[in-house]
Amino acid sequence: MLDEILTGTSLVKLVSALIALVGFVGVGIVFRVFAGLAIRRMESRASFSIAGIVLKSVKGPASLLLASIGVLLSYLIIIDIPSELVSSISGSGELAIGTWQIVAIALGTLTTAHLCDSLIEWYLINVASKTETTFDDTLLPTLRRILPITIYAIGVLIAIDSFGVSVSPILAGLGIGGLAVALAVQPTLSNFFAGTYVVTEGELKKGDFIELEGGPSGYVEQVGWRSTKIRSRFNNLVIIPNSRMAESIVTNFYSPTAAMNVVVTCGVSYEADLPTVERCALEEAASLISESEQAIKDVEPFFGFSNFGDSNIDFFVFLQAIDRTGTFRLKSQLIKKIHERFGKEGIEINYPVRRLVFPENKIDLETASDLFETGDQ
Repeated sequence: MLDEILTGTSLVKLVSALIALVGFVGVGIVFRVFAGLAIRRMESRASFSIAGIVLKSVKGPASLLLASIGVLLSYLIIIDIPSELVSSISGSGELAIGTWQIVAIALGTLTTAHLCDSLIEWYLINVASKTETTFDDTLLPTLRRILPITIYAIGVLIAIDSFGVSVSPILAGLGIGGLAVALAVQPTLSNFFAGTYVVTEGELKKGDFIELEGGPSGYVEQVGWRSTKIRSRFNNLVIIPNSRMAESIVTNFYSPTAAMNVVVTCGVSYEADLPTVERCALEEAASLISESEQAIKDVEPFFGFSNFGDSNIDFFVFLQAIDRTGTFRLKSQLIKKIHERFGKEGIEINYPVRRLVFPENKIDLETASDLFETGDQ
C-alpha cells in the first residue's frame, strides 16, 4: 500500500512539499546569517543606525516566519495526497492555517514590540540626550513601559478575532472595567494629567529654582508624571503632587534665563555730598563686576536715589548675577565694598535717630521727661 502511495502524483507532491520546506527554511537561515553580518558591520561604526536597529529586531522573527511558511506550505501539499494513510494523520488544513496564523500574529507582535522598544532606546541615547528640552527625556521612558503592553493587548485581540470570536464584548467589558478603575484611582489620574501639562509645557527642567505661592521652594530634581521633586535650600527632598503644581502660581527664578538682578539698598546722612556718594558706589560696583566670576560683565551697574528717609537719604545699586547663588555672593561683597569706601571718603551712614525740636521758651527736665513718657505710650 505504501508503494502505491509513493508513486505517481503522490510522489511528486511529497517531493514538492520537501522542496518547499527546505527552500523556505534555507532562505530563513541565509537571511539570518546575512542579517547578522550586516548588524556586526553596523555595530563596528561610531553610531548604530536606525536601519541596524530594524534589522536586529526583525532578524529572528523573520527567519522563524519563513520557516513556518515552509512548514505550512509543505503540510498543505501533503494533505492533498489522495491516500488513506496520509489523510488519517493530516486531518483538515484549516487547523494548520489557523495555527500558522497564530504563529504569525505572535511573531509580528513580538517583533513590533521589540522594534518600538529599540527605536525608543536609540532615540534616548542619540537624540534626547542632545536636546535642550526635557520633554522627550520624561515622556519616552513612560511611553517605553506602556507601548509594549498596548501592542501585546492588540496582538491578543487579533489572535482571538482570527478564531472567529467577536472581540466587541471584550472591548465593552474593558471599557466598563476601565471606567471603574479610573474612578478608583482618580487622584492618581489627576496627578498624571497634571503631569502631562507640566511636562509638555516645558517650563520646568532639572536645576531650575522654583517657588510655589505659599509653599516650598527649591531646585528641581525631577519632573515626573505623578509628582515633581525639588531639593530645598536645607538640602531636603520635597515631593509635590503635580495636581498641586498645576493649581499653584509657580515662580521660576531660572526662566527665561538664570541671570538674576542684585539690588543693594543703603542710606547716607543728609549732610553727605550726593554726587560723591553716587560716584563711589558706582566705582565699587564696577570694580566688583570686573573681579567677580558671579557677575555678568555686559550689564553695567545702575545707581539711583530712592527716598528721603527719617535719618538718611536712601539709595540703591543695581547689578546682575549669573544665577541665584551668585546674587548672595555679589550682594555680600558689594555691601562690604561700599561700607569700606564710605569710611575712607568720610561719608556717614546714620544710625536710626529722631530729632526733637523744643519751643523757644525754656522747659525743665521733669517736663521733658513727661513728654518722652507720653510719647512712648
